[in-house]
Amino acid sequence: MNNTSRRHLLTRRDLLKLAGALPIAAINGPWLAPIGAAGGQHIAGFDASLVPATDVLAGWLKQLHDFGPIRATGTPQARAFEEWLATQLTGLGFTLERDQYKLTSWECDVQKDCSIDVVEDGGAKRSVEVVAYYPFTASTRTTGPVTGRVLYGGTDIDGAKALVQKTDAAALAGSIVVVDMPLGGGGGARTADANPLPTFPSPLPAAGGGRSASGAGGRPVMELLQDKCKALVLCFVDIANESGRHNYLPFSDPHRRIPSLWVGAEGSKYLQSVSGKATMTLRLDAKLTPNARADSIVATMKGPSDEAIFLTTHTDGPNEVNDNGALGVLSLATYWARTPAAQRRRTLVCSLPTGHYASGAISDPVTGSGTRAGTRGVMNKRPELMKRVVGQIALEQMGAMEWVDRDGRYVATGNVARERWIPTASVAPTIAQLFTAATTGEDPRYSASFMSISGAPGEGGAPREANIPGIGLMGGPSYFFRADPKGVLEKLSPNVMRNEIAIATKMMLLMDRLTADQLKGRAPISQADLFGS
Repeated sequence: MNNTSRRHLLTRRDLLKLAGALPIAAINGPWLAPIGAAGGQHIAGFDASLVPATDVLAGWLKQLHDFGPIRATGTPQARAFEEWLATQLTGLGFTLERDQYKLTSWECDVQKDCSIDVVEDGGAKRSVEVVAYYPFTASTRTTGPVTGRVLYGGTDIDGAKALVQKTDAAALAGSIVVVDMPLGGGGGARTADANPLPTFPSPLPAAGGGRSASGAGGRPVMELLQDKCKALVLCFVDIANESGRHNYLPFSDPHRRIPSLWVGAEGSKYLQSVSGKATMTLRLDAKLTPNARADSIVATMKGPSDEAIFLTTHTDGPNEVNDNGALGVLSLATYWARTPAAQRRRTLVCSLPTGHYASGAISDPVTGSGTRAGTRGVMNKRPELMKRVVGQIALEQMGAMEWVDRDGRYVATGNVARERWIPTASVAPTIAQLFTAATTGEDPRYSASFMSISGAPGEGGAPREANIPGIGLMGGPSYFFRADPKGVLEKLSPNVMRNEIAIATKMMLLMDRLTADQLKGRAPISQADLFGS
């Protein structure tokens, strides 16, 4: 970030001075109306009045919540969101295509459908608190609960491998295996340390720290044990139960052949203490719906040129932050439709795919469509379109405020959760120039954005791998995968979301205006190109 750009960004200390008598809670409050933006520059042609207002975004988030806080792929809740998006985009003047998929959908409620009961050899009985389920594992709804001997398997994949090597196969087959899954320092994107690319604001305020359940795994352990034991219990051992509660991980697995649940640190200690000396009964009554339908929607507004800008996200997810990138795409589409046609140079394509959270189930050749969904599925079905795409933006997990695991409690910090913007690696300097320009004039109190080439691919991974110039936003809250039946709406900020949308909108406008050579880094981009004369 150059010195000229830095002058348009305010530090947190500057903002506190400007805020005067406002209390800290009010400054950080997620529903606070934005103050006047810092700096006087704007991307040429950008009209802030065309960006959906915070009250509109709040209404859309509430609508998303009302469809069902958990919109698992192929469920009525997910289908309702798909159809709502289709209606909104048609109303804006976009033409629609649909890619229809099928799968056996999977739904579960931890409190109603899951339990672990233990009977010790001496006769003592105890129930162990279930913190979360492992999605797409085998259901006991029709077969009845699974009963087996408690067998502690150590820590993560190394412990599980050692258990398999030292345990008689018949004994293992009659057991329910317990494996600890420490997170260490893992979790969502919380830092931008040693990052040479821009941040907004600069420098970023300190993150709240703490471990995040969004870094949990379990797939290697499942793949090793699913044909060797009766069921699997994975354990959060270094976070509070509330931090890991309802965590929807790992996701996108195929349907598994044994049931699996997550417990907390106390449950782990108890189960380890009765290993080989007790019998467990595990219940996971997930609802499976064969031949469920899920649609990917592709909306197009034709422009004067066949060259296209490609927006993408996903529409299925466990909560109102995880799949609200579709509202971000709708926001950019709304801005585009409100812009006079004479000011639009290229074609806009909005990709709203399903299958992010059920790629394994959809790819199943027997119970699913047997093909790839998600953004990659959209791209694979449209090779001629993708040849015409000159710029791309992916939006996911927007508007998140920060919550952390601290001193055994799960608490809000009042900060914006870190937001990772991932550029196409081959043109990272060019995209960084656009990103820096796009942040000017925006309120840094509602941002914790940093650019980084590294990070989980998300739905933006496919267009980046295709080397299409662009950027993908991935929010990093610790409740990233929280499939809470009550939702996470109270943890979101429409102001933060509008800040992200404004930045993305400006980048869309630049992708519409700049030449393909400029976007590919083959031609320089001047201040006049960005801000006008």
